[in-house]
Amino acid sequence: MMSDNPSADHPQRYALHNEIHARPPIALWPNERIINQAFILDAISRRQQLSWINRASNSFPLHHGTAHNPSIRVLEIAPEPQRILLKWEMHGEFVSVTIFSQQSDTASFESRDAVLTKTGKRLESVNAQGLNELTGQRLVALDIALESAQPYPDAYEVAKRFSGNTVVGSVVTSNQNAQLWTDLQLDEAGFIQMILRGPAIGSRQAGRTVQRMIDAETYRMMALLALPHAKSLAEPLRSAELELARVSEKIATAQKKTTIDLSVDAQLLGDVSALAAQVEGWISANGLRFTAAEAYHELVKRSLVELHETTIPGVQMLNTFMDRRFEPAMRTCKWTVRRLRDLSDRISRTTQILKTRIEFVNESQQQELLSSMDRRAKLQLRLQQTVEGLSIIVMTYYATGLLQYVAKGLKEYGVPLDPDQVGLISVPTIAIGLLWYLTVRRRKQPPI
Repeated sequence: MMSDNPSADHPQRYALHNEIHARPPIALWPNERIINQAFILDAISRRQQLSWINRASNSFPLHHGTAHNPSIRVLEIAPEPQRILLKWEMHGEFVSVTIFSQQSDTASFESRDAVLTKTGKRLESVNAQGLNELTGQRLVALDIALESAQPYPDAYEVAKRFSGNTVVGSVVTSNQNAQLWTDLQLDEAGFIQMILRGPAIGSRQAGRTVQRMIDAETYRMMALLALPHAKSLAEPLRSAELELARVSEKIATAQKKTTIDLSVDAQLLGDVSALAAQVEGWISANGLRFTAAEAYHELVKRSLVELHETTIPGVQMLNTFMDRRFEPAMRTCKWTVRRLRDLSDRISRTTQILKTRIEFVNESQQQELLSSMDRRAKLQLRLQQTVEGLSIIVMTYYATGLLQYVAKGLKEYGVPLDPDQVGLISVPTIAIGLLWYLTVRRRKQPPI
């Protein structure tokens, strides 16, 4: 029976459902200026960012397109027709802050400084902290111009807007109705300029395309954070591999000898253990960064695929440029991870070989010790048997003498006993009795 009682819902139902609406694109108007910055966060700057956006959220209304996610806020800094939106996104390692500023047309695009200044003043006017209060280390800065205009005829015309730099470009969106241009160069303020230009780009379509452009650049830089780690490990890894090869060669040399020197094996085991500790330290220190780089790399590739690029004659596409420049850096990181894993596995195998050699020697020594103890036990048994034989003779001798003395005494009192006959009978009787007693006693003793 179906129930319409809300209390019957799973406690995480709404949170899980709203994940599908976590990052809806913002509908962009025909002429829009998008300024995006991403900041790397530590624990302190993360708290400061949260405090900053909470103060701003108390001063400005939430945009109707705000996602169902507390880590994403879209604030309406200025209303239409000169609309300014501020989108704040908190991620695991970074925060992304994007300003969407509506422009009248492409001919009157405001400068980036003017857009930032206007936005900052509106924030400060309602006692919210300005943009200069954004904390963290800036890793990404994009300046994207969304232009409702006819496509450029060739790259030469576009290059003039990029200080004559070589540009990459392509036709993008699923409808192939827009051009994407950029030189991927940092200007004096540290921004990368991009142009998305087309005569009839849909508002939602433009929002999705711009978001993919931002994602591709942000995740590219986040993935590249692993590259310095990979480069710094190149020489230490080479030294560690050579050290392991040296130890393996010594093991092979020792293996050819008929005798095993435990002191040499112990020294080699110590060297391998120190090497293993060093490699595991590298894996622990850099493993998270390399794992994150792999995840970011996949996000970059997905964002580029979703741009639906097609070639402009004579111009290199963004996807092709990334494949030739970005992919080698990622392959360097993947190769470093593979070297670390392979080296760790080789060290484990080498350690196992040394342990096997040492265990073999220990078992051999234990076997020799047990054999020695067995020989001693047998000698002790033989000695005991010899002593017991002598004891039987001695005890039989004294017991027989004692009985003869008794027989002589009884003969004096008239008892018809011949001491010699008593002695003759008592010798085998006493000997057999003692032998039986000792045999029974020996059987009751636990085996050695």
